[in-house]
Parts: sequence; C-alpha cells; structure tokens
Amino acid sequence: MSDKICAECQEPAELKCSGCKMVSYCSKDHQKKHWKQHKALCRPFEIGETAEIGKCLIATRDLNPGDLILVEQPLVYGPTPHMVEEGPVPCPGCCRLIVGEKSPRCPNCDFPVCDPGCPGLCDMENHGHECMILGLRDISAINGLHDFYRQDALLALRCLLLQKRHPKKYAQLLEMQSHLDKRGSGTDTYNDIQDRVFNYLDDNFFRPLKCMEMKTGKNILPDTSKETIHKICGIIDVNALEINQDAEISALYPTAYLMEHNCVPNSVHSFDNVSQGYKISIRAALPIKKGEHISTMYTHALWGTQARREHLRETKYFSCRCKRCSDPTELGTNFSALVCMGTNEQPCGGIQLPLDPLDDTTEWTCSKCEIRLTNNEVSYLVNQIGEEVDHVQLSSPTVRDLDAVLTKLSTFVHPNHYHCYAVKHSLIQLYGYQQGYMPSQMTDDTLIKKASMCRELLDVTKRLDPGNSRLPLYTGVILHELHLVNMIMVKRKWDLGMKTRVKGILAMLQECNKCLAEAKQVLQHEFTTPAGEKLNKLISTSAQEFHRWIERNKIDLSKN
Repeated sequence: MSDKICAECQEPAELKCSGCKMVSYCSKDHQKKHWKQHKALCRPFEIGETAEIGKCLIATRDLNPGDLILVEQPLVYGPTPHMVEEGPVPCPGCCRLIVGEKSPRCPNCDFPVCDPGCPGLCDMENHGHECMILGLRDISAINGLHDFYRQDALLALRCLLLQKRHPKKYAQLLEMQSHLDKRGSGTDTYNDIQDRVFNYLDDNFFRPLKCMEMKTGKNILPDTSKETIHKICGIIDVNALEINQDAEISALYPTAYLMEHNCVPNSVHSFDNVSQGYKISIRAALPIKKGEHISTMYTHALWGTQARREHLRETKYFSCRCKRCSDPTELGTNFSALVCMGTNEQPCGGIQLPLDPLDDTTEWTCSKCEIRLTNNEVSYLVNQIGEEVDHVQLSSPTVRDLDAVLTKLSTFVHPNHYHCYAVKHSLIQLYGYQQGYMPSQMTDDTLIKKASMCRELLDVTKRLDPGNSRLPLYTGVILHELHLVNMIMVKRKWDLGMKTRVKGILAMLQECNKCLAEAKQVLQHEFTTPAGEKLNKLISTSAQEFHRWIERNKIDLSKN
C-alpha cells in the first residue's frame, strides 16, 4: 500500500501513524477507526537512511528492555550455505537433521529426507515447489547423501522460485544489499559461487528445465541468469540470519535485515521453530531512546576486536567502529590484552593493548614499560595460541589438561583474554562432573577456585553483553555452575555441623537464589534450541531442589 493512501478508505492521505510511521490516514477519525486492525501491526520504529550505513531501523518512541519491536515471517528459508560436507544434513521438508548413514529419499526428486512421509515434502511453501526442478536431474549421476548439499544451492534455488509464486516477496528480496561490487568477477567469492552454485544449478537442473519449458510452453523460472544468481547469493551472505535449532538454517526477513550491526547490540531476537515457519520476534535488550538506531550483532561476541573486525570486513564489507571496537580495553574487560614479556632480564608486569584498535597497522604498547609490538606480531602470537587451545578443546580434555593450558596462557595473555575465557568456561563445566573432581572429591580450595572462576566469567560476560542479547546460554551455564558450587560448599559445612557460620552460609545461599532467578530470566526466550531447552529444564529442576532444601532446613533468605 502506498504511504500516501488512507489505510481505512484508500483516499489520498497526509497524516501518518505517529507510532510506526508505516501507514497513513486522511483524518484522525479514520485513524481511530482503523486502530483495532492496526494495533497488532503498529511498529515502534521507522525505516531511515544515512550516508554511512544506508537503510536502518530508527526507534520512534522510547523502548524498555523486553518491549516487542517486530514480529515477522521470513520471505524464504533453507539450509545454511557453506555447510560442512560431512555429517548430518537437514531434511528439505521439515529442516530437521537427517540421522543415519543411509537416509531415505524423496520419492519424487530423490533428495535426501528424514522420512518419505514427511509432511513438508508435499507443502508447496517448503519442498513441494522445488521438488519438480530437483527431480529433473539424472538420478544415476547422484553421488550419495551429500551431493546436493555440497553445492550449497538449495537456498538460492528457493529464492529464485519466489519469482512466479510470490513476486512481491521476490521484489523485496532483490531490494536487499548484495555488495556485488566487492565480490565481482575475479574474486575468490565470485569463483566459489560460480562453481558451487551457478554451474551446479545450471548444469544439473536449469538446462533440463529450459528444455521442458520449450516443450510445454510454460515459463517456470523466468530468470536463471548468472548475474541474478550471483546477486541472490550475495543477498544471502550479507543479509540472512542463521537459526541454530536442530539444524543450521538461514532465513531472509523482509524488515529484520535492516537492523544495523553493533558489537554491543540493543536488541535481542528469537525464532519460533519450523512448525511456525521460523517466525522472528525482536525485542529491546537495552533501553532504546526515541531516535536511536536499533541494532543487532553480525559476528561473535566472544571474539576479540581483531577477529570481529576482520570477519565483518570479509563477510559484510564494512569496518566496525562501535564503542567496543573503539575501546582498547573492550569495555574494561581486557578481552584481547596480552601480558607484556618485558625485557630479557625481567617481565615488567604490564599489559599490552593497541594504541588504536580501529587502525589495522596500530602498535601495541605496554602499560608499564617501553616495549611495543606490531599488530602483525600480535596477530601471529594470538593465532598460534588459538590453534593450541582449539587442539586441546577438541580432544576431550581433562581438568588437568585445561588447567595446564590456562597456566601456559597466563604467561602470554591477560586472565580475561578470550582464549582464557573459552578455557575457563569449559573448566567450570568439568569441575564437579569428571572423575577425580566429583563433588565429594573436590577440595575446599578447588571449590573456591571454581566459584571465583564463575564470578570472573560472569563479570566479563555482563560487560560484553549487558542486554543478554548474544550470550544467554553462556551466562545461563555460568550462573547454574556458580549455584552448584555454592551448594556443595554449603552442604559440606552444614553436614560438618558448622551452622554457626550462618552469615557466610547465608550469603552463599542468597547468591544461589539470585543465580537461579537470573538464569531463568536470561533464558526466557531460549526454548526453541536443544541446548536452550535442556538448560532451562536443568535450571528449573535445580530451583525446585534448592527451594525444597531451604524449606526443609527452615532458612530465611531475606535476612541480612
């Protein structure tokens, strides 16, 4: 509908809804009359545009944490491109992972599916429409389960299929930024898309489709040109949101894609599952003032500034200059800081930070001595450390293995460095669960060490993600583990008849209660992922057990 037409009577209109700026009215009477219908759709933002970032979402009123900003269905969704070539793949009908070495096949196109009777296979909005095109390939040429997914082509094909079935959706999709100027002919990205998507689709499906169209006189896919497919792949790479539920799914949304990036985002989004069509709900994570831009995060919150900015340049084609990237200490966390090695005679005890983290050629200076490092030297050192940490983390490490790595890391990087964070987060999930470190086997010193580690991790996490926008699962795990270690210490003292130390015990119990309540709040929108659902159930069970113990021992948590 034109923004100059009254939503109630379709006559010319100049008066816009003050809440969302999305619809117009010819009079206030018609605006009031239309409110019942418009209320559910009224959005607290308008679409603006700036020279620096292009189109964006701008709040049209003050928003508080938890306020709903936007709910919408995707234009299209499908398996995430660039998936690994081994391991389970999603069913095209229901998007659940296909388990087992020998998967069943779609009876019409021979595509790998979870079950030949999967309802989504016949649904024209899911697999039904593409099934006919996929069935054009010579079945004898299929090379096993991963043949289709290896080419990363299904989501691009689903985008192309919007041309005839949903032309308005297709037009919305083509309005999205593709950055073809940065991924054109001759680039590695162009060559990769040409081989993995265009050549694969054209050789196996589009050529037989054109022959069929010539015979029948039907025009099923008007445009399958190389230029269009490259543009669509660019649109997917730049704008798609990833949904990690049972399988890795990518979806393109008509409005949500306009949220700009910030390494401290002020919004949080959650997805319904496949039965609800992966509907997205976006809420305020932090207070948002009228006129402020609504932001999300395009990269990983637990990467250092160098890694985040490099990823954004390579995949989203811009250099982030947000407050976290601009701050050498990363909001006071020292998340990328190194320990200064000093001179050959004696380490000085200082820390190394970049002079200007927004400059890729910046020097790193020490807080106590004159030693300086180049950005390339730091990058090399951190990458070497990262490879070693990854190797240990992927080899089913023991508590001793991770403790040894952490000790080694302390020579080179700050205790809050993101490599240390990763090791500590793994460690707190091994203390209390691994043989030799079961609750009854841990010494008091080990319990105190775990509790201290949890509090350190919690402090860093809250600084990096104050709105619980990107790290709710990490935060939930830390809070739950802090509760558990406190309860082990409390029960140990209780069983030893040390009830006289009520103040210390009461403080730990109050912290337990606070951790469980905060974890529940942090995870309130994490019910559609297997990990989120499992963690929510675990915390619910722990809360019930905690309150039963409190009641049984007649403890008043409200005391000072």
